[in-house]
Amino acid sequence: MTTMVNNFNATHRSVKVSIVVTKASTRLLAAIAAGDPPTLAEISHYDGKYVKSGALVPWNSYIAKSSVVTQANMLPPVWRNGTVGSSHYRLETDLKLSEVFYNESLFAKAGISAPPQTDAQMATDAAKLKTLGVIPIGWKDSSAHILPTFLSNGGSMLKGSNSVGHSVAFDNAAGRATFSYFHNLYAAGELQFHHGTTLRADFASGKIAMIDGTSAGYAKVLIAVGGAFKVGAFVEPAGSTGIHYNLAQGLGFVLPKADTSAQRAAAWTFIQWWFGTKQQVAWAETTGYAPETRAAIAALPTSFLATHPGLKASLSAAESPHTYPRPVSDSYAEVQASLDTEFFNAVTGKQSISSALSTLQSQGNSYMSGASEL
Repeated sequence: MTTMVNNFNATHRSVKVSIVVTKASTRLLAAIAAGDPPTLAEISHYDGKYVKSGALVPWNSYIAKSSVVTQANMLPPVWRNGTVGSSHYRLETDLKLSEVFYNESLFAKAGISAPPQTDAQMATDAAKLKTLGVIPIGWKDSSAHILPTFLSNGGSMLKGSNSVGHSVAFDNAAGRATFSYFHNLYAAGELQFHHGTTLRADFASGKIAMIDGTSAGYAKVLIAVGGAFKVGAFVEPAGSTGIHYNLAQGLGFVLPKADTSAQRAAAWTFIQWWFGTKQQVAWAETTGYAPETRAAIAALPTSFLATHPGLKASLSAAESPHTYPRPVSDSYAEVQASLDTEFFNAVTGKQSISSALSTLQSQGNSYMSGASEL
């Protein structure tokens, strides 16, 4: 980001951008209330509390005059991310999609010629890899790495829709299929849960054959592996629907209230530049994040994609109509926390699958109706 900002400042003499790294989730609202917000802020997908409090200016009036930030140019999950109704409050900066990284050498030794495309194929491959004396799969027990499989089994993040609604729908066939699938892998000794840093370390040492992660994680995995073996990547496998679902997540730019119109115009100058094709290509090649625009995807060198399967997998998910923006509702943040807990308990056998799903359903509906525990 520092490199990108330095390049902007070198070519835009009338606007200067400075980076201040802070915990926006705890300090931005206070800064806005005090009348001293940053001109531009980068926050996570949980921007509902900012919208509710009227702390943000929507980007709509700027987008209306733009030839870059348009629905035709922006990828669908990026265009829908950070929106409330027809208002765009957050423009996604770091487009992260869930994907799986694998040790190509271990796959070859196990006789696996291509990465799995379905959950059934991944389970079959896991059994083959286990015979090598390695842990077949390492997984994060967090919502972003659970929901793609749940959606691919016919689930929905909210009852009746993946974007609107006031109740959840986990205690159903899709929930049972998802929880049971991972529970069976865990019970067979073919799956372990860890945090990202531990997963990457065990993957690099050859202890784990494949680990799940996100777009940005591919670059971190390559650093951890250090060239010891080739790292492949594939999108989250398809469940019972046969469709690969995914979630678009990551930080995004917002425009806090209280700044002057001149400052907002300066912020928009940077935003327009940021989503320019040259900048988007450079960002993708450097970080591993998928570009946010169709123009940048078209401009990515085929030679680069051929040697960076992590980015290639991300683009497959980014361009899919079955990739949804991660929910922005504050209530859904609590739903996802409950999902993490109940999923872990069910998969590891601390709680029955039926009990975990029942608890998740009850708690999720309570949170969506306004109750809170966070």
